[in-house]
Amino acid sequence: MNALAASPVLAAGIMDLNPGLTLWTAITFLLLIGVLGKYAFGPIVKMLDARERTIRDAIDEAKRERAEAEKLLAQQKDALLQAQREAAEIAKRNAQEMEVYRAQLTSLAKKESDTLVANARKQIGEEKTKAVAELRAEVADLAVAAAARIVKSSLDEKTQRQLVEDYIKDLPVGRA
Repeated sequence: MNALAASPVLAAGIMDLNPGLTLWTAITFLLLIGVLGKYAFGPIVKMLDARERTIRDAIDEAKRERAEAEKLLAQQKDALLQAQREAAEIAKRNAQEMEVYRAQLTSLAKKESDTLVANARKQIGEEKTKAVAELRAEVADLAVAAAARIVKSSLDEKTQRQLVEDYIKDLPVGRA
């Protein structure tokens, strides 16, 4: 016989069941499971739990931050609306103040124009009075000159002037 066929270990095939090998494989597998359970699975499970807790905390924090951001956004919107209302109120108040100021300026300009008109009328009256006085004096001089030519009498110039001035004074005011 052949040397290979005579050996009991080498004669077994791949599909043959060897109870000793199976027993030792099972014992080794159980020991490996025990060692891994004690030293590897515990830390791995703890690490997975910690990672799950970290992720859950991050999600919760993100939710809180989102809620806070939405709250701040709502506050910003309210503040913006309030600022717009205040700006509109200020613009309205400024328009009212400008209207009052315009009315004051208009009133002041009217008073100044009335004063200027009154002063102009007064000055015109004074000028008219002065012109009438000058005209009377001129008429008196002309009348004296005319009377002197016409009368050529012995009356002196002072007496003639007095006569003409008395005559002018006696004239009605509308004719002078």
